[in-house]
Amino acid sequence: MNEELYIRFEQYLADEMTSEEESDFEQLLESDSDVNEKFQIYKNWTNYLEHKFDSETEKFNQNLKSIAAQHFTAKKVTKVIAFKPWYYVVAATIVVVIGTWMMMQNDPSYSDFNQHETAVFVERSDSNENLKLAQEAFNKKDYQLAVAAFDKIHDFRKPELQYFYAIALIETNDYTKAELFLDQLRGGNSVYKAKATWYLALSYLKQDKKADCKSILQQITSDTEDFDKAQELLNDLE
Repeated sequence: MNEELYIRFEQYLADEMTSEEESDFEQLLESDSDVNEKFQIYKNWTNYLEHKFDSETEKFNQNLKSIAAQHFTAKKVTKVIAFKPWYYVVAATIVVVIGTWMMMQNDPSYSDFNQHETAVFVERSDSNENLKLAQEAFNKKDYQLAVAAFDKIHDFRKPELQYFYAIALIETNDYTKAELFLDQLRGGNSVYKAKATWYLALSYLKQDKKADCKSILQQITSDTEDFDKAQELLNDLE
């Protein structure tokens, strides 16, 4: 969108158009859905920013003026207009915000997929306090505390312990240790074999190792629980 269109938006909102100009602009909004959509976004953001900018945000205002200077150049138009820096401040802000939002929509993150199942690996008769604490902390999403409790456990022969410990390690960014457990599960025959592959992919995703993540996702077969999520993530990474 060029600056002239932004200026027309602002003129219309500020009631600075002649009757003929206003009629032409309204016809444009009715006939061009793309312009109409952009106008609605511009209007909403203008209302927001008018309330947002005050004496406490003067520094932000100056930054936006700098952005505007880089993105827009005033051009001659048929009607003499008293240009307001505000036009460009709003326009630049909308460009930056919408551009950032669009990029975020196309960039999958670990937090989009880290919905973990409830940990249940402690039997009622189990007297191991560290196991109980690890399970309770994991289910409360206190992964730092869960890892601290797991670290005090010496017997990790049970696959379920390896599995939930690995997830807690991913959450606390201890990827190397997490991947050791996941690789061990992937090489075994437990019910966590396929899940370990999915979480290995998520570990790579969180580290922004997209190529490695895609490679692991492609190993998830259609007969596994996480196949649909794996395909969704693969598509997002393309």
